[in-house]
Amino acid sequence: MFNRLIAVFALIVLAGPAAAQSALRVALDGPISGATAPYVLAADSGLFAAEGLEVEIRPTRSGLDAMGRVSLGTYAAAVVDFPTFAEFLSMSAGSPLITALVIHDRPAFAVVGLKSHGIAAVGDLAGHTMGYDSDSLIKNRVLNLANANGMKLADIGFVHRDPGALAAALAAGEVDAIVAQSYEVLPDLDRLGVSPDDLTVLHMADNGLVLFGQVLVLNTEFARSHSSAVPKLLAAVIKGWQAAIENPDAAIAAIVARDATLDAALESERLRMIVAENVLTPFVLENGMGVGTQARQEWNVAQLQDNPALIASEDRSQFFNTDYLPSAKVRAMK
Repeated sequence: MFNRLIAVFALIVLAGPAAAQSALRVALDGPISGATAPYVLAADSGLFAAEGLEVEIRPTRSGLDAMGRVSLGTYAAAVVDFPTFAEFLSMSAGSPLITALVIHDRPAFAVVGLKSHGIAAVGDLAGHTMGYDSDSLIKNRVLNLANANGMKLADIGFVHRDPGALAAALAAGEVDAIVAQSYEVLPDLDRLGVSPDDLTVLHMADNGLVLFGQVLVLNTEFARSHSSAVPKLLAAVIKGWQAAIENPDAAIAAIVARDATLDAALESERLRMIVAENVLTPFVLENGMGVGTQARQEWNVAQLQDNPALIASEDRSQFFNTDYLPSAKVRAMK
């Protein structure tokens, strides 16, 4: 993992210094898709410009790639899942990073298995094979799931597959289950003709994990030197989600305009799932997008610490920083 991080950093350094950029760059944790449509919509419909900001939304290879770019200061911010952010900090001590906004109040981490292969509950994963993306930290979520349910990770056989091939591997029966973000694989499995009756979807949020999902991460040096701009950046991101929820067709049109190869119907289903299952939770509807309760924050850190090799720091100031949150009125969701 450390070698991979070093390789990512080297590639970023070759891209050139931050000083050469005229616009703030925000890194996505993967390619443009329905999952990233609200950010593209915010950029292309002028929501960042309305806040007086020039912002570029850029896809990357993975959450680790995005974190590396922000850590080096070539990007001002990134959207990644909270565990990737926290585990990146543990692997790269001293990285100038903070979490400034919780976007997915409910995480989309899930294990999807085939009933025909004997997968009906978490305990059934023992003795079976699971496909995963080795370029991410998603395998660590299976560790958290196993620990929360009294299982041993060693009992599961892991098989690497490229992110775009995970659903196909399960559809072909090459593996018994896969671990991924639910919105990444469930729409694809449907298109591949896998019967919903043969799928067991084990949402980790329903099986002992209280982790946050996607968050907005800032470079701390950027945040300090642009303290007046950061709340505006966060406000525009929130408004992008509000606009995508109000008019999902416009959000999908924005990403298709950038990548004509995207299947609009497929990406629309991806966005719909995220809004319904991960963003508009009862807590967010009552309190707005932003940050969870103190107890929820502590539980996030505690569950990640069940692996002693991760999250060694006791300093919580980087994990959840509320200094830049816009007003409750701006953060209100409906």
